Amino acid sequence: MTDATGERARPATGGGWFSAHGLVLRVVAFLTIALMPIGLIAIYQTAEFQRETLRRSELSLLALTAQAGAPVEQTIERAFGVAEALGVVIDELDDPASCSSYLDRYIEGRRLYALIGLVDADGIMRCSSHDAPLDMRDTQIWEQMSLAPGAIVTLNRRDEVADEPVINVASPIERDGEFRGYVQLAIPQRRIAAPISPAEADRKPVQLVTYNELGEVLTLQNPDRPLETLLPEGFDLREKTGLRAVAETGQSPEGERLVYAVTPLVTGTVFELGIWPASGAFASPLLPSLFPILMWAASLLVAYYAIHRLVIRHVRRLGRSMRRFGNSRQLPQQGSTADMSRELREIEGEFVQMAGNILQDEARLEDQLRERGILLKEVHHRVKNNLQLISSIMSMQMRRTPDPATREILSRLQDRVLGLATIHRTLYESQDVGRVNAARLLREIVAQQSGAASPRPEMTTRLDLEDLELLPDQAVPLSLLTSEALANALANAAPDAEGAVWVAVSMRRETGDMVRIEIANSAGEAPQGHEETSGKAARAQGLGMNLIQAFAAQLGGPTETLHEGSVYRLSASFPVREMQYDPQDY
Repeated sequence: MTDATGERARPATGGGWFSAHGLVLRVVAFLTIALMPIGLIAIYQTAEFQRETLRRSELSLLALTAQAGAPVEQTIERAFGVAEALGVVIDELDDPASCSSYLDRYIEGRRLYALIGLVDADGIMRCSSHDAPLDMRDTQIWEQMSLAPGAIVTLNRRDEVADEPVINVASPIERDGEFRGYVQLAIPQRRIAAPISPAEADRKPVQLVTYNELGEVLTLQNPDRPLETLLPEGFDLREKTGLRAVAETGQSPEGERLVYAVTPLVTGTVFELGIWPASGAFASPLLPSLFPILMWAASLLVAYYAIHRLVIRHVRRLGRSMRRFGNSRQLPQQGSTADMSRELREIEGEFVQMAGNILQDEARLEDQLRERGILLKEVHHRVKNNLQLISSIMSMQMRRTPDPATREILSRLQDRVLGLATIHRTLYESQDVGRVNAARLLREIVAQQSGAASPRPEMTTRLDLEDLELLPDQAVPLSLLTSEALANALANAAPDAEGAVWVAVSMRRETGDMVRIEIANSAGEAPQGHEETSGKAARAQGLGMNLIQAFAAQLGGPTETLHEGSVYRLSASFPVREMQYDPQDY
């Protein structure tokens, strides 16, 4: 199917966005929809697995933190046990001297404590491992015991107790609900805050900190990593004194990602903070989330490769073959179809058979068209010969007719017959018998009319003709109109104001599909009051003018005559008609 310009029309494509982007995106879209439930399940299971892994890692780090702080826990728990035992037997040690001697021997036997003493309800330590009494009323332990007696662990340094920092463990003594004092034990900090060995650094935390309920640091195992360089902004030890062990991730002031595991050592009294590098399960949660996306991408890749290998590349090759056949009528080449599906092989086979049938039908149509053209040319040739024969007979008759008026009538009639013969000669000499070159046809008519007219050496002929292809149905009335108008112009041409005698024929395409034909000649001055006329207004109301009007009506436009100054013009405008095919009933 072709359009008005003769180009093969492309079929209209609809279907919206999917049709515009081809089969590949359709496959990707439908595969995405098909894989979406599996992807959602994979995302959910991955999230659950990640949460479980984080929980297990959290429990593992909490267990490792508790294990790393076990020596501190055992030492403080043992100290509380000693304090509770001494609180039970305090009544048996009434004599301060014997009490101090007993406690001194106890320290010598254990070699763990720097001081053990019994503080009375008035705040004076009269019984202790030291010989001299100590006033404890200005200490933090006494302030806490005075407000609410309870187990206390705090860090302190007093020269009369020891020349190094000590951890004080205090347990209250109560009898019948009455506060009787407390037992205090001083443990050197160095005995329970052993530094992390470099050989074991990969199995131990970055830092291990013990602190009391007030947020006071008791022990710090790694002196090379100060606590202020490890704790994130807003991390307060006083807020990390709950009864549950927790672990959370954060970023140190130096930008290092760390895990902070907090576990209670002595319930409500001593807590432990383990700072671990955030690696392994505590890494970025983005990587596990990529697994469903990678699975989706891999599924799409495999599916696309399979579809491309089995369908798309064969469909594209078949489409190229169809376009090549549509453009150049080249039969598709038979490629390897071993990996084609049965359906595609059937489609390709049907297309090859259809293409062969089309070529055979077109060959038959071309033969028929060639035969029709030859037949039409032969018809036009015979018609031309017959018309020339008629013209010859008319010439013989004119030579035998003595009446000049009769000879003039026969001469005009002969010109019309020769004009028709010229049309038929042009038709059988042209390549396309369905089209006539109007410019060539008019040149031959002008040459014929000028040669047949009386010789007038002073007359000049001007031609301005644009090449134009017309159907025979329009070429015939156009040539006859030109022949009649040209005969009138040649017969009535007169010198103009400058004394020149001329005849002009022009044909030009105007806007759209309109064509304007104009025959002009030099003439004398127009009579006074002469105006432009059309249709019935004519130079001479005779057979010639009637024929001109009839031929103009066949062309599809009226004639216009104008005598202006010393120029007489006859013109007509008509539309160019396209070939119309009558429907055939086969």
